[in-house]
Amino acid sequence: MTVPTTARTHTVLIADDHPLVAHGIERVLVGDDFAVVAVCHSGAATLEAAPRLRPDLVLLDVRLGDMDGADVCRRLGDEVPGARVVVLTAFGDAGHLRRCLESGAAGVLLKGTLDLDLARALRDVLDGRMVVDAGVARELETAGGILATPGGPQLRPRELDVLRLMAAGTTTREIAGTLGLTVNTVRTYTQSLMTRLDAHTRVQAIVRAQQLRLI
Repeated sequence: MTVPTTARTHTVLIADDHPLVAHGIERVLVGDDFAVVAVCHSGAATLEAAPRLRPDLVLLDVRLGDMDGADVCRRLGDEVPGARVVVLTAFGDAGHLRRCLESGAAGVLLKGTLDLDLARALRDVLDGRMVVDAGVARELETAGGILATPGGPQLRPRELDVLRLMAAGTTTREIAGTLGLTVNTVRTYTQSLMTRLDAHTRVQAIVRAQQLRLI
């Protein structure tokens, strides 16, 4: 179901292989400042719809039947770098969820959490923060941590790749060739880095990243 958007509306794609669950999530978001632009029930459908619709957020279950959630996260990061992927699942295996985070997910939320405020969590993600269910976070820390920088912004793996190449003096076109991305995709990553690092130039972004020990 497609909901008309307004200037303040954030677009959301829901990917869940259980139609009743997916539409339940949609009903939770309807009436807030979110518009659900697609509901997909497989990894293939998600990867077809996301590049076409360019949603601000993708709510992704790790079990889609045809594809692994971490693989979907990684491909979304390459094909729709402007989208923030949030894993929303009942599947709490820490190893699998870490792979999703390492593949670019901006957070992990569990469907069974009673006090989950989904809309607020999604707004936090849009503001550049990582959201991870407290129980999952404890398991991840025990097992070796997640891609987090205390007190600093959360950067996705591809953003770190672009940042390191920027720091090495590589041009946008050279970064695109090295990483196998389009020039426009690299520019999108660069703009995201500027925003997350509160920088106005590439040099400021690199200096800020060095201060935070991201590179």
